[in-house]
Amino acid sequence: MKDTAAIIVAGGKGLRFGGRVRKQYLLLNRRPILWWSLAAFDRSPSVLSITLVVPADDVARIRTWMQGWKFKKLVAVVSGGSTRADSVRQGLKAVPQNSRYIAVHDAVRPLVTPRMIEAVIAAARRHKAALAAAPSKDTVKIADARGRVVSSPPRDRVWLAQTPQIFERRLLERAHRRGLRRTVTDDAQLVERLGIRVKVVESFSENLKVTVPADVVLARHILEERS
Repeated sequence: MKDTAAIIVAGGKGLRFGGRVRKQYLLLNRRPILWWSLAAFDRSPSVLSITLVVPADDVARIRTWMQGWKFKKLVAVVSGGSTRADSVRQGLKAVPQNSRYIAVHDAVRPLVTPRMIEAVIAAARRHKAALAAAPSKDTVKIADARGRVVSSPPRDRVWLAQTPQIFERRLLERAHRRGLRRTVTDDAQLVERLGIRVKVVESFSENLKVTVPADVVLARHILEERS
């Protein structure tokens, strides 16, 4: 059943990564990092379309690259906003109207697999909202503004949120219309503020987010092991 439109968010400037090339365009096994996320969603049976969100000054270049990639489901490349949530909103405007669910994924999580995507879609169909997450391997500490520990939540209740995050389309659109975009770090938080309990789907630690140069080295090794 093709009922899910994917929004791949690559609108960041990659300033924390350093260097002159935005991290989403760095080569990973001879392909830009964002290519790997696009490829996974293009192979996912439930995905009917992909919208890629990039910085405004990169749109023309990426549309040129898009012609060479020949992804069957990549239907639009649009410019992002000043925040991640703003970029998702821009992507929502471009997705086909016949999609019932929206999958939001960080382009710099290149190791996502079609199997993981399908698992989160299946959970969203049952629960209206779902996200990939990895159980914490470490004991978590909550600290105050001065860096002093105030609590230690049970580790078996702590999950590290990842993407994809998948929601009923009407639910996600309503969450974004609430005007609470600038104080959250992912779409699940927006949906949670509507009183919706988002279903956690256990992911794997390999679904890493490329944040520092060492992550590229690790991702390259993982891809080589898979092949």
